[in-house]
Amino acid sequence: MTGPEPGRDTLGTAFRQALAERVLLADGGVGTLLYQRVGGPRGNLDALNLTQPRVVEQVHLDYIRAGADLIETNTFGANAFRLAEYGLEDDVWRINLQGAKLARGAREVSGRPVFVAGSVGPVGRPLETLGRAARAYVRDAFLRQMEALLAGGVDLFMIETMLDVEELELAVEAARSLARLPVVAQITFSGGVEPVAPLQGEAFTRMVERLGEAGPDVAGINCGSGPGPVLEALGELAGLRALGVPLSALPNAGLPTRVDGRILYGAAPEYLAGLVEPMLRQGVRLVGGCCGTTPEHIAAMRARLDTLQPARAAGPADEGEHAHPARVAPAEVRSPKTEAAVPAAPAASPLLEALRRGEMVSVELDPPRGVNVEKVLQNARILQEAGVTCINVADSPMARVRMASLASARLILEATGLPPLIHFTTRDRNLMGIQADLLGAHALGIRHVLALTGDPPSVGNYSHASAVYDVDSIGLVRILHTLNRGRDLAGNAIGEPTAFTVAVALSPNAADPDLEARRFREKLEAGADFVMTQPLYEIEPLVAMLERAGGCPVPLVLGVMPLQSHKHAEYLHNEVPGIRIPLRVREEMARAGEDGARVGMELAARVLEDARGFIQGCYVVPSFGRVEQVAGLVRELRRRGGWATPAPAVSR
Repeated sequence: MTGPEPGRDTLGTAFRQALAERVLLADGGVGTLLYQRVGGPRGNLDALNLTQPRVVEQVHLDYIRAGADLIETNTFGANAFRLAEYGLEDDVWRINLQGAKLARGAREVSGRPVFVAGSVGPVGRPLETLGRAARAYVRDAFLRQMEALLAGGVDLFMIETMLDVEELELAVEAARSLARLPVVAQITFSGGVEPVAPLQGEAFTRMVERLGEAGPDVAGINCGSGPGPVLEALGELAGLRALGVPLSALPNAGLPTRVDGRILYGAAPEYLAGLVEPMLRQGVRLVGGCCGTTPEHIAAMRARLDTLQPARAAGPADEGEHAHPARVAPAEVRSPKTEAAVPAAPAASPLLEALRRGEMVSVELDPPRGVNVEKVLQNARILQEAGVTCINVADSPMARVRMASLASARLILEATGLPPLIHFTTRDRNLMGIQADLLGAHALGIRHVLALTGDPPSVGNYSHASAVYDVDSIGLVRILHTLNRGRDLAGNAIGEPTAFTVAVALSPNAADPDLEARRFREKLEAGADFVMTQPLYEIEPLVAMLERAGGCPVPLVLGVMPLQSHKHAEYLHNEVPGIRIPLRVREEMARAGEDGARVGMELAARVLEDARGFIQGCYVVPSFGRVEQVAGLVRELRRRGGWATPAPAVSR
């Protein structure tokens, strides 16, 4: 069985499409800005990902707020050769993985769907000094670094500041052997203040031509002596323009000078912005900055670029009209007393109706980490067009602070009209807060709740926070059905009864299966309307759990999370509680190599097919927030039709 065809290249489609539609603006000199903010040399700058992550994330945020469409990870020198100079050669995985996570975290906090590029620089040693036999070690160094960046969830690889075209080719080959992510390949000046030498430009062109489809998606120049020389050097890349390869230009802000112990760059933001249009005339589709280019430079370039292409849209979630679509308001009714608009209550749960037909398809979205909801709403619209039944909205998963699921769900409802299913934990609320939030949710048109206990604060980024846990998920189910009977937990009337549909979770791979089976039966007795499993990669644990629990008399929804790579599979299997990935699946992902994302999609579809006889719906969790990828799976499921087995009749 094969997975949905759209899953083959959704990893790179958004970037490639955006590049074809408009000129993209990259960020500036991450390394030099970090150098300034930590007060000069403090060891290896890439290691700041581990030692000062908030400083790194703030640099990313500043560039995003300046208007960048693409940000680079703080991993330029995070290969084994360069890290060995600081005794950090064993930390390649940790530094690069954390670098990708920090950039993605900044993107989430900003709420802008910018692209995250994994920065890969040279190994810092001339290939001639290593000998022919040792060049395999250089390629392996690139591969190890890129594996970690891929596991961290980058959208593309940015190979940059390469003096040696042969070393650049090794890096491009490593990237292409690993994944289908887009690749930007950039050379720098041959030395001094001279631009790229003609021979260097010719070698670059021959490399791209020789690699063909395996070559870079974008080729160009970064670093060097400043904007003027880079503009001049673009003339040496005429061969690349003839091949139809989009060009990039990310110059330094002039030559560095030392003033009072500080390294300063002379090119003013207005000067750099003034060269944007001439660069575009040379065929540049990706423009930005390198050493010394601050957020102020990027903001000036943004302003200039917007005058040249006013209809600017943002990054990875863009898909044609998804840039700034109008919100679609849900149906409303008006109170005869107040004339205030209130959401109309549906006559029946659309989720239960879809489950009874065996057609429910849901996808999970995390609320933003900040106040900007642009990205999550764009993703919701993409899923709406793909054909989801509803959208799951997580509640600060892994005990990490995010916007309230209730607020995010309401905004998604306004934007799409889709019924949200909010995850609701008892970790953060006492009995009063639980009931108050549920009443507010109902008044805002939120009718579907997944009752959860919630991860303890100790696993998140607020380990000192107090957990409440007045009740667990079983107690929450009882509260919901008490409200559905028109009473609060103390027996006081609340007026009209609520009309919540209640989902509960089931973990087939729980460490204590007997305890999980007992709690599952208690959830059913408390009044669960349907059941959602944790992500599975085989159906045998679910079959065994259902036999242990005595079956499932309510609709059952199977969870899947598409794998991205062998490293991703090993991480989930070994480090995420409740997820077990069988050896045969992990071996299949290892054999997949660069096709890991496609094979992961096929495996997810295969598990759903295997379970077709006894489930009524599926629940998809996007890996690394890659919504376009799972949208392809949703379309394929819709094409095949629903699950044949009707849901059992449920009356509560």
